[in-house]
Amino acid sequence: MSKSLQCQLCDAVATVHLTQIVQGKVHKVHYCEACASKGGATDAAVFQLAEAVTTVATQPTIICPSCRFNDLEFRRTGRLGCPDCWPVFLGALQDLLAKVQHRLQHVGRAPVGVVAIGQLRHRLHEAKTEMEIAIAQEDYESAARLRDEIAQLLTQIPES
Repeated sequence: MSKSLQCQLCDAVATVHLTQIVQGKVHKVHYCEACASKGGATDAAVFQLAEAVTTVATQPTIICPSCRFNDLEFRRTGRLGCPDCWPVFLGALQDLLAKVQHRLQHVGRAPVGVVAIGQLRHRLHEAKTEMEIAIAQEDYESAARLRDEIAQLLTQIPES
């Protein structure tokens, strides 16, 4: 009879065995049911084996002062605890947000073929800022082009 594997975290009998191949390297981890649940290994939506192997931290590094939610819970659930968590976790989440949303500011969604109003407003704000910089640098050709773009954007954005 073969010897049962032990949990890599607590030495209990391992019942959860995970294998992932990353860039040709095989990573295997063995957890008991309790440690697998704590680490998020049983939640397919947030489980990343490579992260689980390298980031099995015993102490949280970021804690929200309002709700006491921490980075370990975020890794497990993929959600924040309260509205006050956002500024606390922002620094750590910026790279993740840039990958997921392709920019740090949410500009809305729209049906295919239609530009979202949020995207138009975002471009309007960018164009105004660029125009101010162009004027300050005495680049009047660029400023005129941006002025025309701003006028065109204003016709597309409904007044609220």
